[in-house]
Amino acid sequence: MNKILTVLILVGCSALSCKKEHTEPIESGLNQLAEASIPDGRKVILLADKEQLRVGYQAIYLRIEDASGKTDKQADVKVTPMMDMHTMQHSSPVEQPVYVASQDVYAGAVVFTMSSGEMGTWKLAVEVDGHPVDLDVTVAEAAAGNRPVSTFVGTDGTSYTIALVQPQVPKTGMNDLEVLISSRTDMHHFPPVNGLEVTFEPEMPSMGHGSPNNIDPTGNGNGRYRGKANFTMTGDWRLHFTLKRNGETIAEDVYLDIVF
Repeated sequence: MNKILTVLILVGCSALSCKKEHTEPIESGLNQLAEASIPDGRKVILLADKEQLRVGYQAIYLRIEDASGKTDKQADVKVTPMMDMHTMQHSSPVEQPVYVASQDVYAGAVVFTMSSGEMGTWKLAVEVDGHPVDLDVTVAEAAAGNRPVSTFVGTDGTSYTIALVQPQVPKTGMNDLEVLISSRTDMHHFPPVNGLEVTFEPEMPSMGHGSPNNIDPTGNGNGRYRGKANFTMTGDWRLHFTLKRNGETIAEDVYLDIVF
């Protein structure tokens, strides 16, 4: 009798709960920052791995939901960050979102070059299969003492942006170092820059010393350059970068600051 009852329970479970579809994405550690609807009934939800967006390189995640709440996994998604400075508008470097099955979201990144405030406001102009929608976002200043992004004009007359991608959480000892380098062709286009020779020197200004065994970043495509930075102690670190193209220096002593 007990065996028969067990079988009936299992059959009931199979017929009912086992047919229930799990439509929610895997969003562990992500925070919802904004959402908006497009005319065809789909919803665009902006998520981030931080509670607040800040100046610098910021990973972003978009979830595209249909009317039933299921994720649209085949959408053509494009993001354009826009800063409205009252008398003018400009964009900033962006890595376009691509669908990531393990998280059930479209993952990308934006380099915010300034904070929201009296100078202006940010929004993400999103296109989903050609349908436009705006997501208003607030961008705070970088943490005190940090300079995670720098904009400069090279000797070739081109405006560049260098942004710290890694480390996001610095530690004492050897750290993965990664920067994203972009150029500005106009106020709305910031393509990634490849083919540069990048060297850097870490300095601890408050202590007057550097560190040994650092590895200069080398290009990995899409404007990304990866190396190693050795932080021998906690405190304030300044990374001095020199950029060359075909052996000719186009920028030197461009710096980013890290405090931990």
